[in-house]
Amino acid sequence: MRTLLSVFFLFIGMGVLMTQVTEELLRQQLEERGIEESVFRQKLQERGVTYQSLEEVPPEQYPEMERIVQEILAEIEREQAQPDLPQSTPTEGPGAITPAEVQAVQSAESAVLEGESTVEEAVTEAVAEQQTNAPPAKIYGQEIFRNQTLKVFRQADNIKPRNNYLLGVGDELTISIWGVSIFERTYTIDENGYITPASMPRIYLKDLTYEDARNKLMRSFRAFNNFTPDQFEVSLRYARTISIGIFGEVFNPGNHTISAINSAFNALVAAGGPTDIGTLRNIRWIKDDGTVKRIDVYEYMNDPTIADQFYLHDNDILQIPIAERIVGIGGAVYRPMRYELVEGENLMQLIEYAGGFTPNAYKQNIQLRRYENDEQVVIDIPLNQLLADSGDFILRNGDQISIRNIPTIFRNFVSITGMVELGGEYELVPTMRVSDLIAKGKLREESERSYAVLRRNNRDGTYDFIRLDLAAILANPMGPENITLAPGDRLQIYNRSTFVDEYTVNVTGQVRQPGALPFDPSLNMRVRDAIMMAGGLQTDATDFAYIVRRDLATGEVEYISLDVRNAWEDPNSNDNIVLLPRDELRIQSKANFIDGATVTIGGSVRNPGSYTYDESLTIKDLVTLANGLRLEAASNRVEVSRIVIEENQPTQVVIATLQLDDNWMPIGNPGFELEPYDQVYVRTVPEFEFQKTVSIGGEVAYPGPYTLITDNERLTSIIERAGGLTDEAFPEGATLVRSDEGVGPIVIELDRVLNNENSESNIIMKAGDRIEIPKIKDFVAVAGAVKTEELYRTDLLGPDNRVTVVFDGRRSALHYIDKFAGGFSENGDRRKVTVEYPNGEIRKVKDFGLFRVYPKVEKGSIVKVGTKDVKPEREGRAEGEDIDWGGVLADAVAQATAVLTLILLIDRAGR
Repeated sequence: MRTLLSVFFLFIGMGVLMTQVTEELLRQQLEERGIEESVFRQKLQERGVTYQSLEEVPPEQYPEMERIVQEILAEIEREQAQPDLPQSTPTEGPGAITPAEVQAVQSAESAVLEGESTVEEAVTEAVAEQQTNAPPAKIYGQEIFRNQTLKVFRQADNIKPRNNYLLGVGDELTISIWGVSIFERTYTIDENGYITPASMPRIYLKDLTYEDARNKLMRSFRAFNNFTPDQFEVSLRYARTISIGIFGEVFNPGNHTISAINSAFNALVAAGGPTDIGTLRNIRWIKDDGTVKRIDVYEYMNDPTIADQFYLHDNDILQIPIAERIVGIGGAVYRPMRYELVEGENLMQLIEYAGGFTPNAYKQNIQLRRYENDEQVVIDIPLNQLLADSGDFILRNGDQISIRNIPTIFRNFVSITGMVELGGEYELVPTMRVSDLIAKGKLREESERSYAVLRRNNRDGTYDFIRLDLAAILANPMGPENITLAPGDRLQIYNRSTFVDEYTVNVTGQVRQPGALPFDPSLNMRVRDAIMMAGGLQTDATDFAYIVRRDLATGEVEYISLDVRNAWEDPNSNDNIVLLPRDELRIQSKANFIDGATVTIGGSVRNPGSYTYDESLTIKDLVTLANGLRLEAASNRVEVSRIVIEENQPTQVVIATLQLDDNWMPIGNPGFELEPYDQVYVRTVPEFEFQKTVSIGGEVAYPGPYTLITDNERLTSIIERAGGLTDEAFPEGATLVRSDEGVGPIVIELDRVLNNENSESNIIMKAGDRIEIPKIKDFVAVAGAVKTEELYRTDLLGPDNRVTVVFDGRRSALHYIDKFAGGFSENGDRRKVTVEYPNGEIRKVKDFGLFRVYPKVEKGSIVKVGTKDVKPEREGRAEGEDIDWGGVLADAVAQATAVLTLILLIDRAGR
């Protein structure tokens, strides 16, 4: 009851007021909350709101009404608050709302606020969800209330009442007529039990079943409308809500408001169902007229249609007493569990509830455990005797029945295995003997008759093995050897081959199907027979063969030589030897005794290689096997290198030169024969080569690939054939990359080459050369340890303080450093100035000690200034340390030499 009230409290607190909430329901919730209805009504009237006006509130004003109701409830609760009473619903201790109940409240609230259901529908559904929180069922029948087998129906169009549903005040019926007459109206049964159709007498429907009401309505409406029975339909649009009391041993006792479409069994779900001690068999249904009817859940589980007999009325009461007799049954039954028995039900009914016995149930004697005289006792019940006498055994509350399984496996069998047609287990019948079992198993032809074994089980778990002579038993079934069988006996029949050694004869080498052959114990297999069974001799088999014979006792090996060809052609010859167990006949190949002679061919053929020598192999054959001569082959220069081998003499090499015709036959020596180990080499036509190309790109009139027309064609020739340089060409930056022999980039001075074709830079072109002539570069870049950051914005500088300026004439690098880069930085080294020219050449400053000569700058050059080396601090010279006058003199001489060099340069420049 606490969970249901929590749901209603939340709905009222949220202000969800809809027309489906009756005055009785609202009054009940106000009472549960400790608020008098008159006080609540007075507070509403003070704000100009009455119960009647609540029904007329449009949906868009619900938030305002919610605020008003919240303020009223809060005001009344403050006025009635007591210091020792909690002001909120507890979350711990007795009476606390569990997390599951909070979740149910939130789910119901969401359903109402989203318009998916009415208050009653949402509350009913939220309560039904509490089944999932009930403890596991311990007694048969509890599970239908705890695993959602049954649910509390809420109002919904898809709930169709059963024919026995009793109509009452508040039910809404929709009557539909189609055909000649078309009609559809919805009527509500009023407080007097009537519906009042227009232009018709009112019709009394209260307490009629749904089926009887339909028939009555059809008769009434046919007096005023024209239709056939199949053109008339009555549907329950809305089932009234009823308030019932559920008390006793249930999880949520108290009053519950549910839809009248629920039967008593569904109503029990609203209360959570009976507890573990509540009865399932003697539930009391107390009607509003005082009559009492018994409800049995087991009867409902056996026949769910009886639910039609248990539709409730408003103010009905369900009372669940404590169960009087709970007994358990376990073991070899289909549904071991605890069951509630009523008067007249005992052991046989318990077994029937448990689903009956499993096939392996031991029914000779079952066991009952019972509490009696302050102790637990065990009672053996002769069940088979009870079943035979159609008797029963009276059970008491707390009894536990145990049905045991059959303790041992079946023993009335014997078996036969081994060399029989139908091995397996067979039924053991009285006086059954060994011959009877053999007749069932049917011996195979290869079964051994002189010996068999019968294995017999002993009580101590060991076995006895009894030797049997099957031949004697089959010859005289009445003899003493044909013993009587015992339960579990196993007869093993053996194969004759088990008692015979199995040997083979192997044939290896040059036969078509080498391998092992079965040995003939009659000693009739000879060499010719073995060769025949191995598919016969191969064409390269030698005339001689060996038999490798092993002594079975000592393992010693003997080699027997024979003429295998003679044995094959003459079966009566002495070479056709009888073969013994484990003999191996080895037949060898002629090729094993011949050296692997080859001839080779190389040079200008398409597939050079080595080929096996044969007397039939000719020069033409060898060239053909090499896929013929290549295009550059010199057919008049085919050299054959031959080794001359003479017995006991040093080898010599001789060379023969042949000329081949178009058919690759030797001209003038058509009978030339190849010999083993000859090496044939086809020469290439002198100076034979395919076109060679170079490529030129960039600033020429016709860039692209060009074929070299002479062996010594030079750079200027290629430029001339390419139409010469364009006006935008920058010959100083021209580059050449040579792929021949992996040379790579080559520094060329194209400007000098164009001025003087006899220049050494006018190099001879090679196949694959790539020439690239760039556009004019009218700029110079300065980078490194300079002060460019003092002259230019950072966005004008590149990496390494680089600045790019317009070419200012063919001046020295120092000119560009001072004028355009702000001079050297503090760490700039004047001796580390380099100029990188467009063609890749790099020149450094020349340092003469007293003066320096900086390289000239061309268009597209890059001037770089390096940084000073960091020198370690020198320790002061110790007092009295000797002076290195040789070093001092050397430095002086160097400075003097530098001065003289400068004088000479000035003098030469003046001439």
